This record gives sequence, C-alpha cells and structure tokens, in this order.
Amino acid sequence: MVELKSNDQAKKLGAIATFLDIPVTVSPHKSLNSSKGVIRSRDLRCCSEEEMVEELRGVTHAWRIKVRRGEDKIQTDTVVLTFDSPKPPSRIRAGYLTLDVRPYVPLPMRCYKCQRYGHGKDRCKKPAAVCVRCGKGGQVERD
Repeated sequence: MVELKSNDQAKKLGAIATFLDIPVTVSPHKSLNSSKGVIRSRDLRCCSEEEMVEELRGVTHAWRIKVRRGEDKIQTDTVVLTFDSPKPPSRIRAGYLTLDVRPYVPLPMRCYKCQRYGHGKDRCKKPAAVCVRCGKGGQVERD
C-alpha cells in the first residue's frame, strides 16, 4: 500500500505496468478512499437510493435508514451516503437544496451471548450465555 499526496501522483502511479521488470497492478484502496455521511431531508423522501447515487456528485452508494413499527418497516428521512473521498463534505447540493452532511458513526458490534462489545455471538469464546437484564450466567433464555 502506498499513500500519495495528490491526484497527479496517483495518475502517474496508475500508469505504471512494471516495476524493475516485475508486472504490477495499481488500484485504489476501497475503504481508505471512501467515507460515509448522513443527510436528513423530507424533500428527498420521494427519491430512490439509485436516483441519489446518479444525481448527487461524489456519491457512490446510498441507503435509507428504516425503522420497524410492529411488523412494518417504514422509511425515514435519513439517508447514509458513501462518498468517493477520504472525508465527507460538510454540505452537498441536491437540486435546489443545500444539505448538511454529518459524519456516519455505525453502532458498535455487540455479542448477544456474553453481552460485550467488539465481537458477535458466532465468535464468542464464553462457554455459557449471560442474561441481558442482570448479567448473570446459567439462566435459560426465556427466563
């Protein structure tokens, strides 16, 4: 992995096919060259995620946050956007709207077996499950 300071350096490096007679391939890093941000707007409720990717400059992926109301999933006015830059912009223009972009902070991974953070229950090394409410082990799930 090579970190570059400018786009000109990236273009020059991308043109290299061999290094000391060894064939090389140059490609941008997928996660380090992108960032996520959150926007909220009632006016974008009717727009699909595909339309947002097509119309918003610098956006490579979009997904709308949904909430569960009983058995139904309802779309909210909040959209998580993936940008093609290491840092999300502070504002974006969507048609006649200027929207503030907040950094996206995902929920931490939680193990529902030992109730600790940082791993899932499939990778948990604890032998027995821990109660969600009191934190004691050895209880039956339905209790």
